[in-house]
Amino acid sequence: MQEISDFNDNTPKAELYQFLSEAIMHNHISDFSSLLSFARNIPINAKTRPVFESLFILIRKLYWGFFRDVDRIVYPKVWKETVLPNEDFPHCGDLKRNLTIANIYVGILDLHGYTAFCDTHKNNLSMLKALDELIQVELMKLARIRDVVLQRQHGDEIILVGTKARDVIELSLDIIDVFAKKKGNHSKLKSFLPDMHISAGIAGGNKFTPFIITLDGDLSGGVVNTAARLQSRANELSENRSRILVRRTTYHNYLTETKHIPSVDLRDPPIHFIDSGNIRFKGIEVAVSEVLFEERDSYRVKIEKDLQSLMKAIENRSWKESIFEKLLMLLIRFYKFMPPFQVESRRKGIISRLHNEDLIDMAQKILRYFKEDQNYLDAFAELETLIAYSKSIRGFDPLILEYAEQILERYRAIISDYEGRLELRIQELADSTLSVKARQMYKESQKALFLQERLKLEIRKHISDHEVTKMWRAAVEVSYNAPEFSIRSGKQ
Repeated sequence: MQEISDFNDNTPKAELYQFLSEAIMHNHISDFSSLLSFARNIPINAKTRPVFESLFILIRKLYWGFFRDVDRIVYPKVWKETVLPNEDFPHCGDLKRNLTIANIYVGILDLHGYTAFCDTHKNNLSMLKALDELIQVELMKLARIRDVVLQRQHGDEIILVGTKARDVIELSLDIIDVFAKKKGNHSKLKSFLPDMHISAGIAGGNKFTPFIITLDGDLSGGVVNTAARLQSRANELSENRSRILVRRTTYHNYLTETKHIPSVDLRDPPIHFIDSGNIRFKGIEVAVSEVLFEERDSYRVKIEKDLQSLMKAIENRSWKESIFEKLLMLLIRFYKFMPPFQVESRRKGIISRLHNEDLIDMAQKILRYFKEDQNYLDAFAELETLIAYSKSIRGFDPLILEYAEQILERYRAIISDYEGRLELRIQELADSTLSVKARQMYKESQKALFLQERLKLEIRKHISDHEVTKMWRAAVEVSYNAPEFSIRSGKQ
């Protein structure tokens, strides 16, 4: 065949396939509908049908990019959402492009430890091949079981696309188990593969968030961007353990999908979701939930309401009282429920060991300074120390630390302003409250700071609680117009 018009009933199937396959590659026929249009004068019958079905596979492999392995049998749910089937060829169709597809979920996973493993075994090709087979074969099998498309990108990045929140979340957990050596039969790697951890971001299920399949089969759109930012955020929080963050709508859809599934058919131990606040990127704000899948994290469920209460206070910009108090209440609850720990304290040359109950006592003391004594300066100084202790606790929640440090930074500016106001008021009252002899001592004590501080405390007793509160709130008002407090992720 030199032209399409050369086809006749005697043309062999192999010749027809060769002619049309060359047309697909040379004429850039990238979808099945265009192929049928190009070959519209060729009748569809028992002879030509297998040829067109084989050509569809060629088109799929050449032009579907990420979805090149998707067919109606292996990925029935993904096929239904991403392919426009052809009426005459039920196993063939065109990939949807530039459409908003609501029932699509994207997971982006980053494998930590991959680069180090490759560097360590760079001269051991069998080990590198075994790791590659683990990702390309074993993970692919797990993905097919759950009707999720899995593609490896850039060595240590894995992208998942599925049509159910549960499928993508469960597959992400399966992958975590594989690299934690809890799942699978890859015995050679089990001996040498160190525990690797995963940071994952999952988004999808939003009716109006676009999911775009580009002309060359790549993924684009808001769902992909959100999953990427959630993965980046999970990476920031992951430390040396696996972490999964999902968009809040994905979490709600997971609950809907599993509502009527018996608990015996769900994951054991069961997974939990906790509020992880909001992140902002590229001008949008996304509500985030974290997936808790290890029993050692079960205590974090008990503090979720305290964390939400703090987030609400931040949202309301309650810097005068509520944020300081709610941060301390959250820390108290966290110290109470987290596993036993100890931190080293060095004060006045004395080294001591502090445990859960010691930090609880310290936090309660800070609350008394702040609420009852209105001793804002000491309360802030002690809070700085408490947060420093918390940072040294192994496994302390990085999200809470992040909030605590940002809150501390904002109060640092408030304290600076308040301290200036308090100093000015003390100077104003020095002449009227101190005796003649004391006034003289005060004036002469500028170089003797210790004595001056003691005298300031005497003067401080003459400032009413009402006036102290007034100065504190004035300091907060100055800081109130500072940039809005928020957790951000990635590019702005």
